[in-house]
Amino acid sequence: MVAIAQPTHRIARDFTSLYTPPEIAGNFAGKHIVTVEQFDRADMERVFEATFRVRDRVRRNDLSLLEIAAGRVMATLFYEASTRTDMSFQAAMLRLGGEVIATSGGVQFSSVYKGENLADTVRAVGCYADVVVLRHPEVGSSFEAAYYLDQLGGQLGRTPVIISGGDGVGEHPSQALLDLFTIIDAKNGLVGKQVTMVGDLRYGRTVHSLSKLLARYEGSNVTLNFVSPPALRMPDYILDYLSANGIRFRQTDNLYDVIGQSDVIYWTRIQEERFADRADYEAIADRFIMTPELFSHAKSDAILMHPLPRKHEMGTQADHDILDADPRSIYFRQMENGMFVRMVLLALALGATDL
Repeated sequence: MVAIAQPTHRIARDFTSLYTPPEIAGNFAGKHIVTVEQFDRADMERVFEATFRVRDRVRRNDLSLLEIAAGRVMATLFYEASTRTDMSFQAAMLRLGGEVIATSGGVQFSSVYKGENLADTVRAVGCYADVVVLRHPEVGSSFEAAYYLDQLGGQLGRTPVIISGGDGVGEHPSQALLDLFTIIDAKNGLVGKQVTMVGDLRYGRTVHSLSKLLARYEGSNVTLNFVSPPALRMPDYILDYLSANGIRFRQTDNLYDVIGQSDVIYWTRIQEERFADRADYEAIADRFIMTPELFSHAKSDAILMHPLPRKHEMGTQADHDILDADPRSIYFRQMENGMFVRMVLLALALGATDL
């Protein structure tokens, strides 16, 4: 039996039960974004259509974008290390003409270090900002932040918006939206496609959110393939969610079972830190490494995605260079798309109507 190190979970109030985030239902203004379950297909299509337009406007250096968030402030509150999500949100707000604030040196040098709880910290930050982007290692943290910001709104006469930048091993809604946008953009839609997710599917919040979002994008006739070692399979609650929404899926620990039929290959790393015994990790890690030779078995029009950062799960630096040069590898396009999608989410949450 493979021993898996268990992550720390919130042991206080269960805010995923206490707080119910509002459905978007066509109106993003003033609404917290903490789970993909807030979005239906129409909401997603609105985001994606606006993202195509915003991407074009950025590339044309359309300076009128700077008027969208002029005079508004976004705060980043990251309890976990981040480069891409943090900088992506910052760049998105700046390209909309807004301002960005953050604690000097990160939360480890803030009042959090003195023992302040999340409820007080997020309300303090909310006093200074119109929107707060939160990344936190505990499941339910973004729900807790939304709950307390709603309380704060009653005192301030305005309610700062929370956008989740990653919620423990739970969800990462903006990452899922940018991933789905990238797939639709690169493959000209989803109908009949096979999406294969590889690696740590048990703890990977990116694959959790993407799976649920695909299930909510109705009418796509998509098939999901989950490739992982048995100890890191997709959680049952995600599989149950897919089944309830009529999504076909299969599980295997052998990529060769599905690579030749895959239209999208979404790669993640096997996370060494999740294993209590390093020997268990080493016994399976080499079976889940993307190399140019392995990628040669994929379809000629397949795309390779990765949420990044990457380490040895894509081979050596030489392997990276070969994979990067393959036109089917689109993870850097995926990264840039993240900025455009987040521009749209910020603009809509702040009440913009003309994108």
